[in-house]
Amino acid sequence: MKHLKIALFLGLLGLLAGAFVVPYQLESLKNTLTAAEYEKMIGAVPVPLSVMISVAALQIGLIITVFSWIGLKLTERTGFTLPLLLPWLLKKKKPVIDRAALKLALIGGAIGSIVMVLMDVLLFHPHIPKLGNGEGVVWWKAVLGGVLYGGIVEEVLMRLFLMTLIIWLLAFIFKKYRNSIPSSFYWIGIILAAFIFSAGHLPATEALYGELSSILIVRSFLLNGILAIFFGYLFWKKGLEYAMIAHMMVHVVTQLIVLPLLKLVS
Repeated sequence: MKHLKIALFLGLLGLLAGAFVVPYQLESLKNTLTAAEYEKMIGAVPVPLSVMISVAALQIGLIITVFSWIGLKLTERTGFTLPLLLPWLLKKKKPVIDRAALKLALIGGAIGSIVMVLMDVLLFHPHIPKLGNGEGVVWWKAVLGGVLYGGIVEEVLMRLFLMTLIIWLLAFIFKKYRNSIPSSFYWIGIILAAFIFSAGHLPATEALYGELSSILIVRSFLLNGILAIFFGYLFWKKGLEYAMIAHMMVHVVTQLIVLPLLKLVS
């Protein structure tokens, strides 16, 4: 029951994330495709956009509820924790914020944003002209889409569920439990989850740019993979909420600080 309560709460956040991510994705496509291509795509949708958004939000909410419940069950063996949500939702206590962990999440997320954008501009923009095209998504849609979907949905799926599952399987096979699980198992889980997280961005990359060239694939694995390893480390050492905060911080700094500054100097 305790896991179900937290899973339902995360599911509600997933429902909210789903309501914002579809408009964000549509605007991303609108700024990448030609007007004719975009209208053709929208015309092919068999239901009104409002219905599509509602269905997507419900699906994401349900998926997050189920996968977070599974992930929470698996934490009993792997030792992962949710240091802020557990006391708040289950014990009705004010959660104690780990200031060092919070600082690491905020500063690490900000640095990650800067590094990611600079690598993109310096390494990939010269070879992928489409990356510099378009006006970009309206800032508040980009922030909300990134914070809610990236910070909550992706962290639940990639860290709480997938990373935990990988480590649980290793611990089960080698008959390890909590404090006896070697650090190497956690690093395997972090890296494999980061690899799958990066690969999961390839379909969206193909939809945005109309192809999956070798340089686009390298870009996806490099930029997403570095950040995912950091998020996984935070989940392991500090707890899921701090990984979420770091992920959210990447999107906030990117959309509100780094990209506007680049536009000013370009």
